Amino acid sequence: MYRILRCPECKNILERKTSKYYCSSCARIYPVIDGIPSFVDDSAMINSFDSSAFAFLFEMEKRHFYYIGRREIILDVLRRNVKNLTNSRMLEIGCGNGSIMTYLMNNDIKIEGGDIFMEALGYCRQQTTKTNLYRLDILSLPFDNDFDIIGAFDVLEHIDNDQKAITEIKNALRPGGYLVLTVPAYQFLWSNFDESAHHKRRYTRNELITKLETSGFNVRKISYYMFFLFPLLATIRLIGKSRTTNSEGKKALDTYLEVRTIPILNDVFLMLLRLEKWLMKFINLPFGTTLLVVAQKPGEIEK
Repeated sequence: MYRILRCPECKNILERKTSKYYCSSCARIYPVIDGIPSFVDDSAMINSFDSSAFAFLFEMEKRHFYYIGRREIILDVLRRNVKNLTNSRMLEIGCGNGSIMTYLMNNDIKIEGGDIFMEALGYCRQQTTKTNLYRLDILSLPFDNDFDIIGAFDVLEHIDNDQKAITEIKNALRPGGYLVLTVPAYQFLWSNFDESAHHKRRYTRNELITKLETSGFNVRKISYYMFFLFPLLATIRLIGKSRTTNSEGKKALDTYLEVRTIPILNDVFLMLLRLEKWLMKFINLPFGTTLLVVAQKPGEIEK
């Protein structure tokens, strides 16, 4: 299925050629690589993520409690907050290996995926051939008033200019469309793990609300999660911070305790996350290591 795509630079509608998209306004050419349109300037990828981690993440996300719990929470929040969900079109920006995208597809959500890394999109294509994929930069999206829902899950913290990214997402949504995102919480939890993951910041509730409202969104729901595990994880982070120095430098992601799948504990922690999912039906959790937000673009939702 071909979608109307726009030049990320001048927003002119692109012409589809056999193996490329062409902008008649600014004469830019965007190649189609292995069936995936590419709108990325490679310089935009510098220091945003370590692409060598994708193979490890591909396997780890299948079984680690955080990633299983996160996608279950996202599905539940979508079902409870998005009107006419089954007929809505969704885009996941920063879809990575496609674990969330595939899970949502398997639960009857019409979703497409985009990522800045072609390696990640290769893993997505291994899991599904039934949806559109795009190589894209969140700071210059090739869409305009196009999607009913856009998801960005643990993505915004990787972007230097997160305010521009939020505005780009708003422009890509149809009037009345929804942004659903997750981000890491609390700057005081900053650790070597954030450095290794190429994070730029962690967020507080009020800070994130301000950024969303500045770009014109109305916040419909905002809740922390990883609530029950917060005391344990905060203690681990703070003790670890006191024992390390800046001279130690970054380590590979797979060396950190928080991405290891520990038998028995993994099942217990997943049970706690599922309890949080149930609680979030009734309340917004007051603290946690992660924030989840549903925000809406002003305007009437088209029937």
